[in-house]
Amino acid sequence: MYQLKIDRINAVIEVTLKGVVRAEEAQAYAAEYKKALGSLYGRRIRVLVDFRGFSIASEQATELLRDIGATSAAMGVIRTAELVQSDLAALQAGRIARESGTAELVRVFKDEGAARAWLVGDRAAT
Repeated sequence: MYQLKIDRINAVIEVTLKGVVRAEEAQAYAAEYKKALGSLYGRRIRVLVDFRGFSIASEQATELLRDIGATSAAMGVIRTAELVQSDLAALQAGRIARESGTAELVRVFKDEGAARAWLVGDRAAT
């Protein structure tokens, strides 16, 4: 299951992924996410992804997450904060970011407050 919210004023996309996401649901999420990016195109987009409670079900779903990361950078995302619940999930999120070429845009957090602070911090500098 996924949920996507767009804050048009601040150019922030919030994504929550829960449970096991099958390939067809991952494809629907990818399409909706790309549409959200398109609606903010030309802006300095920031993304908060909540992976707590999320399980990647297949290599196909992992590959789709890599593709989404690469698309994000191309469409104006300047920061992505990823919330995880475990060290293992943090390692996996970091690996996916490296493989998609977006490691410099992504930071992984266990604390939501810290993630949000980093995401919107240094607005003038980024």
